[in-house]
Amino acid sequence: PVETLLTDLAAHSMQGRTVGLIQNGSWAPMSGKQMSGVVGGMKNMTVLEPVVTIRSTVSEKTLEELSALADAIAASLA
Repeated sequence: PVETLLTDLAAHSMQGRTVGLIQNGSWAPMSGKQMSGVVGGMKNMTVLEPVVTIRSTVSEKTLEELSALADAIAASLA
C-alpha cells in the first residue's frame, strides 16, 4: 500500500512538501531508504529527520525518536 501511495504521488507530480518517514525495522528495514528515494525524486521535497524505525514493539528509544519527529514536523509548520 505505501509503495502504491508513493508511486501515485510521484505520478501526480507531487512537489514542494515536507514529509516524515516511519519504517518497520522488523520485516522491512530498508523501507526508509526506499521511501526516501521515491520522495527524493520529487521536486522540492524535504524529508524530516529522524527517520523512525519501529522494531516489533515501540521501545523507549522509539518513543524518543517519534517525539523528535513530531517536534520536527511542528517546526516545519512554523
